[in-house]
Amino acid sequence: MKKVLASWLLGCALVACRKSPPPPEDKPTTAPTASASASIAAAPPEPPQPKVPTLVPEPFEATKGKAAELYVIDGASIVTEGLHVGRIEGERVAWIGDIPDDNHDIGGNYIRLVTGYWPDGVDVYYSGKRGYGWRPTIVPLTGKGTRRTFGDDEHGAWIQGTARVGASTIVAAQDPMTGRQFATLRGPARKFEPITAEKGGCKPEEVPKSRQEPVPPALPYNWIGATEAGTFMTVGMLCNREKALAAEVWDQGGKSRIVELSPLTKTPGVVPVVIPGKGDELWLSTNPVIHYEAGTFEALPPIGAPLGKLFVSPTGKLHALAGRGIFRFDAGHWTRVANLPHPMKFKAMGMDAEGIFWVGYAGPAKLRASNGEPSLDDCTMPFVYLGEVPPPEGAESTFQKAIEALATFPALAEISGVEYAEGGAQHFGVMVKSKAQGDAVVAHLRANLPDPYADRICFAPRNARLIELKKN
Repeated sequence: MKKVLASWLLGCALVACRKSPPPPEDKPTTAPTASASASIAAAPPEPPQPKVPTLVPEPFEATKGKAAELYVIDGASIVTEGLHVGRIEGERVAWIGDIPDDNHDIGGNYIRLVTGYWPDGVDVYYSGKRGYGWRPTIVPLTGKGTRRTFGDDEHGAWIQGTARVGASTIVAAQDPMTGRQFATLRGPARKFEPITAEKGGCKPEEVPKSRQEPVPPALPYNWIGATEAGTFMTVGMLCNREKALAAEVWDQGGKSRIVELSPLTKTPGVVPVVIPGKGDELWLSTNPVIHYEAGTFEALPPIGAPLGKLFVSPTGKLHALAGRGIFRFDAGHWTRVANLPHPMKFKAMGMDAEGIFWVGYAGPAKLRASNGEPSLDDCTMPFVYLGEVPPPEGAESTFQKAIEALATFPALAEISGVEYAEGGAQHFGVMVKSKAQGDAVVAHLRANLPDPYADRICFAPRNARLIELKKN
């Protein structure tokens, strides 16, 4: 339950701000291609990168120092502070409404997400402070709609996303008493009947019947989404099988089909976030990103760095935060449009109508240009970044494989593995003594990992904890 909610809460926000210098969308440049050296002596130089700005988070002055969060919905950038919900207008916040101040027996209410569209479709998801599962409620804050609360006083529940289908807004939820359900939050009631487990070819033991679901679905979904044109979709693991990612897709006529997506992704056991685009188009935050358009799914070219956030600009252009780069998808390839000084974790990320990036980073912030970052050649703090530290996943985790590969580095005694906290996430990397040694570590990892990612950057992590690197 927590993983599903975390995906929805952290992966579903777009954001807005004042002007900064990413290149205009109609003037793409060529994305750099990472070198794939197998040598452990030194990695060859990377191809010349296009000149792009380095951006750093700048706190939004109107909420600076306050416990505020930022969400971007269709047509507006939204700020929440306590029970208050407001819209960013220039350099100020115009408050538009509050959620109820009740549920005191479970610690009071806490806003988990703002979604929908401006001005008549702002929806707020909140629950008790004790946890996501305590009386999860989604309420239409503006316009017309019906408040929906799931679960009861004894049983928790969770929300599995919302989708705008034509004039209707659908919310998916699950609780131990009623099982999975679709509810109409706004507009005319819509009904979606999933393909049953029996008709979908599932074995009885894979998707068993229950009192809550006497007719279980073939695709026990964890997420929902829809295109602007009205194609509705659920995403989950087919027949509850591991690494069997699939989507059930309803056309505008109400007929559905199940499409297996596992062959298109390197992470078939992870349920992605659904990102709507323009027309009959959306994307899934898989690795690589999966694109849906007019009935067809396809995998986009890999970005070459771990995906952090996926979002769409107001003009419908797909953007991605990957590693420490911000990329735009243009004409079949990824274009680097900006860099960060080092990889950062953002709660939310998006773009406003002026092409400015906003992020949720210790509160609402905009990305502004930084002119004080040293070039890699002039850097006195070389560091090899390897990624986020994931929850324990045994020997199959990226973290564990990287540690094992580093243990065979020839100059092992001269490098140090470290873990550090930044932006609400744990990261790990290698402290090296020189640019050349950093390049050698990168080349060694590329030669010894099946799907390597390593980036030499100019960075000195604060409050780093040493990770022991030793030969087996």
